[in-house]
Amino acid sequence: MRKLALDPMEVPAVQAWLEDWAAQGWYVESYGRNLVSFARGERREHIRYRLQPSGPQGGEPDQDTREAYREMGWTYVCSTVGSRNFGGVRTEFHIWRCEDPAATELDTDQTLREEAYGDLLRRGWRNIWLGVPLAAVALALMLWLVWDRPRGYLLDLRTSSTPLMLCCHGLLVLHLISRSVRLIRFTRQLRRQEPAPQRAPWGWARARVWVFQGLYALILLVMTGSLFRPYDSRPYLPVSQYEGAVPYVSLAELGTPAAEEAEAVDFHSFWGKAAWWTLEGDYEHLEEGGDGPRCSAEYYSLRFPSMAKNLEAQMLKRWSFAIDIGEDPEFRVSVPGADSAWYWRDELKGWQFLLLRRGGQVLDVSYQGEADLREHLDSYVTMLERFRQG
Repeated sequence: MRKLALDPMEVPAVQAWLEDWAAQGWYVESYGRNLVSFARGERREHIRYRLQPSGPQGGEPDQDTREAYREMGWTYVCSTVGSRNFGGVRTEFHIWRCEDPAATELDTDQTLREEAYGDLLRRGWRNIWLGVPLAAVALALMLWLVWDRPRGYLLDLRTSSTPLMLCCHGLLVLHLISRSVRLIRFTRQLRRQEPAPQRAPWGWARARVWVFQGLYALILLVMTGSLFRPYDSRPYLPVSQYEGAVPYVSLAELGTPAAEEAEAVDFHSFWGKAAWWTLEGDYEHLEEGGDGPRCSAEYYSLRFPSMAKNLEAQMLKRWSFAIDIGEDPEFRVSVPGADSAWYWRDELKGWQFLLLRRGGQVLDVSYQGEADLREHLDSYVTMLERFRQG
């Protein structure tokens, strides 16, 4: 039988857990980082298990120690796995079993027992003092990536690389810190209590294992599922099917009405207040050279104006495949009510492009038709103002 491993740093809880299973006829054979193997045997009520730190070198106890403990009535069972590297397995605790209720305890000297935890305590404090700053740096780097290039995150296209990675790092840091804190608390108990605690309720220890393992499994499933998610997996719907207003300027407002209703898709993300894509016009025959008016727009409402500036710069780079816009004033447009505006026209294909930024709002418009977008800038500013207030 295999079960999820309790954190060995909760020494009294692990000892009580192993003893309770032995009372049901299940005896521990190996104790890995995630799983514990039990073998079926005879039920015995007075089995005792004790965990002892394996020391700085790890490994298994030497033969002299095993013989000395055997004479005291204790048998070596296995060691808990702390880590695996090129040098082999590094253990954290040795597990000893005693079937004689009259046998003396392994650690009768409280001071010596506390000193045995010295190496584990040093590793615990190292996890706290080094792990937290490193995790903070990783978190800051990932947040900077979102801040610097926000478009993909506003569209929920990178759920596996941002929020899920943050969750993984957060869980890892929480796990390392929590097990170090529990060890520190236990060693403090050793200083205060006589006799030292050998058993403790293990229900919460088991619950923590299930919560951590469940969250990791959930994150892994979502990350795996995101690998097979299409780039644009959300369907466009007619704008009349949305309860509220959709942020776009229609072809009718531009003076070139389309035969069919405009369609839109609403994106939701943690990083922005709103994100909409809209399509209107004859896109079905675009590749065939259809000459009907058509317009597409991307609207984003971000929580921070500085993040909107980064999005504006990112959107301008999208145009760089056709023309080097850079800071060329030729493509800047003065639009009252907008913080910045960019416009350029592809004379060969007849497409017009407009990019507006107002506070935390960014609007990117692509239009092909007879109207001149520069003559309708007021309509776009009015639309941005209306949705900013809403």
